[in-house]
Amino acid sequence: MSISSQRWYVLILNTMMTLLLTDTCQHILPRLWQGLLAACLLSVSHLAFAQTATSESSATEQTAQPEAPSFFGGRAVTQAQDNSEAPVIEFQRRSIAPAIPVELPTKTAQLQQKNKTINPLTAEPEGSAIELSREDLLLLKKARYYIDRNWNDNTGLIDSVQGYSHATMWDVGSSIGAILALEHLGQYNEEKANAMLEKTIATLASFPLYRDKLPNRQYNTKTGNPSGSYSTNSTNGDGWSALDIGRLLIWLTITAEYKPELKPKITALLSTWDLERSVYKGTLYGEQKYKSSTSYRQEGRLGYLQYAAQGFAMQHLNVDEALGPKYSQQVFVDDYLLFIDIRNLPYFTTDPYVLQAIELGSHDVWWNQLDSLYEVQRDRYDHTRKLTIFAEDSLSQRPWFAYNNVHFYGKNWLSTSAGGKPIENGQMFSNKVAFGLSMLFKDSFSRLLYNTVVNNSVDHRSIPTGLYKPNSPNTAYNINTNSLILVSLWYKKRGYRPIWRYEAPLPLSESELAKSNK
Repeated sequence: MSISSQRWYVLILNTMMTLLLTDTCQHILPRLWQGLLAACLLSVSHLAFAQTATSESSATEQTAQPEAPSFFGGRAVTQAQDNSEAPVIEFQRRSIAPAIPVELPTKTAQLQQKNKTINPLTAEPEGSAIELSREDLLLLKKARYYIDRNWNDNTGLIDSVQGYSHATMWDVGSSIGAILALEHLGQYNEEKANAMLEKTIATLASFPLYRDKLPNRQYNTKTGNPSGSYSTNSTNGDGWSALDIGRLLIWLTITAEYKPELKPKITALLSTWDLERSVYKGTLYGEQKYKSSTSYRQEGRLGYLQYAAQGFAMQHLNVDEALGPKYSQQVFVDDYLLFIDIRNLPYFTTDPYVLQAIELGSHDVWWNQLDSLYEVQRDRYDHTRKLTIFAEDSLSQRPWFAYNNVHFYGKNWLSTSAGGKPIENGQMFSNKVAFGLSMLFKDSFSRLLYNTVVNNSVDHRSIPTGLYKPNSPNTAYNINTNSLILVSLWYKKRGYRPIWRYEAPLPLSESELAKSNK
């Protein structure tokens, strides 16, 4: 008997039972016959229910196993293992690898995207200064402790991770943001903040540049010398990251706007860098040196690319292709339609969208997915009761850094190493991104995010990175976590206004772009 037939059968039996219990039926039938008929109906009803449950269980078992997604066009992805022999890329969000054509799975079902009811910049009316709460001040104190403890007075650089005396240009940008935030939050006076920033700028100006062109991928925060395998070679390092430099350019520009007295030093610094070398055909390019070769390849994926490209746009460089949708495609993550990058190693986290909204403003551009990313993670919590905020973060255990991707090669909610290999121990909850979201949105979920960050931090001197799983802290204390929380508090104190509202020029049309390239 089919499931639908069984359900109709059960409905008829239930109706007969109901009639049996009516006053009319009980008056007509003798009590003995009423009892016998009721017993028969109950037995048949139980049998029908059992058959229905068995059939439904069988149907569920047949459809429970989804098809494994494609990875690099042919290898299945699982959280447990990855037999890839691809080389590990040691730099993180800075991956620059040749594009691999990927056939992404398409979803044929015509799902409807949910209505958007949240505006990220209307948490409170903009303009009026906001008083920080007791919990805000607690986090402010802890974040300042990280900055003070990991500041290197000889160089003006801050350790990227506590106990690791190295920093990338991305980390230096975070350090500058933290110093400015501490001044505007009343923790540093103007004299102290200026002295710290001047020291940082002076060290940037004295850096031995990679091939005398651009800053190396990372430097020792104690000495200011290049770090890495080729740090003592004539090349002064192993390459540069355009994404990292782009973030640093954003914060140097913000510094020049807030502190005009430092603008001449910043202008002089940038004049010594060959920034044009990082922009090719309207997008970002990085370079990496290997033992017997050097690669010069496109760098940056959706979200990270557009965010960092604005730093170069601020320096009047053409980044039209980087800001355009040429290499994007839409996929469904749960019931939400999101843009993804179709090139290889398409890391997809919430970080760049939060940085964009808090630092430069959440503009109505095609690639801004802040609302959808907030809602998909909120709805995931509503349905699973598991609190997850996916972001990139340092780890306190191997592999020491993870991209916790909302989507990666056809699979949703996948954690990977910096080289793109799936890992089991990815972080489930990022304190920095959760806190940023709690400043950008105002509903019960954002309040839950805020309270979780506070609770995660109570027993720590600095703000920890996040949670691997409930009650399992990730204690890789780092500059990016503590800086973003400081800048988010500054954003709040400014009346929920971006630190410096900036909107990059719109990309040229294809015809205009073709004409300009001739």
